[in-house]
Amino acid sequence: MNQYSTPLLEAARRYLDINHAPFYMPGHKRGQGIDREFMALMGETMFRLDLPELPELEEAVNEAELLASAAYGSDRAWFLTNGSTCGIQAMLLATCGQGDKVLIGRNCHKAAIAGLVLNGATPIYLPTDYLPEFDLDLGVSPATLESFLHQHPDAKAVLLVSPNYFGVCGDLEKMAAIAHSFNIPLLVDAAHGAHLGFHPDLPISALQAGADLVVQSTHKVAGSLTQSSILHLQGDRITPEQVDRALQILRSSSPNLLLLISLDVARRQMATNGKELLSEPLRLAKEARSRLEQISNLRTFSQIEVPMLDPTRLTVLVDHLGITGFEADVWLHSQLDVMAEMPTLNQLVFILSLGNTQADIDRLIFAFQQIAQDTQNTQNERKKKKEKLITNYELRVTNYQSNLTPREAYFAKSDRLPLEQAIGRISAESLCPYPPGIPLICIGEEITAEVVEMLQCILRSGGIINGASDESLETILVI
Repeated sequence: MNQYSTPLLEAARRYLDINHAPFYMPGHKRGQGIDREFMALMGETMFRLDLPELPELEEAVNEAELLASAAYGSDRAWFLTNGSTCGIQAMLLATCGQGDKVLIGRNCHKAAIAGLVLNGATPIYLPTDYLPEFDLDLGVSPATLESFLHQHPDAKAVLLVSPNYFGVCGDLEKMAAIAHSFNIPLLVDAAHGAHLGFHPDLPISALQAGADLVVQSTHKVAGSLTQSSILHLQGDRITPEQVDRALQILRSSSPNLLLLISLDVARRQMATNGKELLSEPLRLAKEARSRLEQISNLRTFSQIEVPMLDPTRLTVLVDHLGITGFEADVWLHSQLDVMAEMPTLNQLVFILSLGNTQADIDRLIFAFQQIAQDTQNTQNERKKKKEKLITNYELRVTNYQSNLTPREAYFAKSDRLPLEQAIGRISAESLCPYPPGIPLICIGEEITAEVVEMLQCILRSGGIINGASDESLETILVI
């Protein structure tokens, strides 16, 4: 297939030349009824292309999906305009039903828990390996997966996250082989991996590793618009019809053409020029690590051996500065005009992609030099304050399985209790530090004292807890 072609972009260009009477949605009628101030800010073309799936566009969408399938090496691709959330849930709905077991990495995104509410499956949570010195989640290991499959050979699917928020990919080739040896499909939440496979210095993609269903957020690194993703299928363990049925329930019936066009052109960029485009962020990331490590009390993951780590994901540990990642994050964006992707208690995560420049790196280095200098004088007091703040920080979640399935817990009657009084009860909600959106408590799990302490610590330190019905976290819903 000709990867230089962009059927959706070409169709959109043709539509700009059409002048007809629009008796179809959306109601602004190609910008004629849009707020004038909004039009002035955004430009006329965007509104003229805010179109439904008109007959002439359906063929272009089909052709664009075929091109994406060929570019990424899948047997079938589906464009998603309601994000990888839709793709994760479609993977679960296509493979598991009420009461079926699914082996799922406990570092899964909250979208997967919502998917379990929809399909009624029973999650068997897989614990992840952890590197405490660097506060790094290494994901599920092949040994863990094999052990759990021997215990649950009747599972219908395995769902893993790769790469995770820190860029750790894990040995997916080995895990695909293990899952397939039990004749069980491997589903991969590769939301952060749409660029993998297009440069030799990057880890291989989940599809190249042999996964059966893979969802990737093309917008995160590969350059499409926010909320646009692609779901890929390969092999014959899952039929396209199974995925189609799931997407008929989950996918928007009014997909945004602008998002679809952006997926089309992002695919073209990766397929025709990916190696060259990715070479620059790889170079910048290498330079940033080298310069950051010359700043006193800063660390990066280049100081440790992490197999299959995406080098475009830059994690900076600030714990030796005596401040939290949340404090550093506020400092960076409010005082120094640098915005990280994600703060944690000990770290800041930065994503380098096609749009980053040398000037961005220079500004990042200058900002950390300023922070290191400003914290030097008050370091001892800050360290004492931080030690008090993060007692028992090195908690790892799930040494236990859910008492109820997420679906059972979702539809059960619930009461609201003060958080401390809820210890030992079953949670009726999922609480996630966000980002990355990984629940510390999943709906249906027992609330433990350790997890309560961790949640309160994150909130006190300036973090955000997503999913809590009580934003103050003073109370929680329990079964």
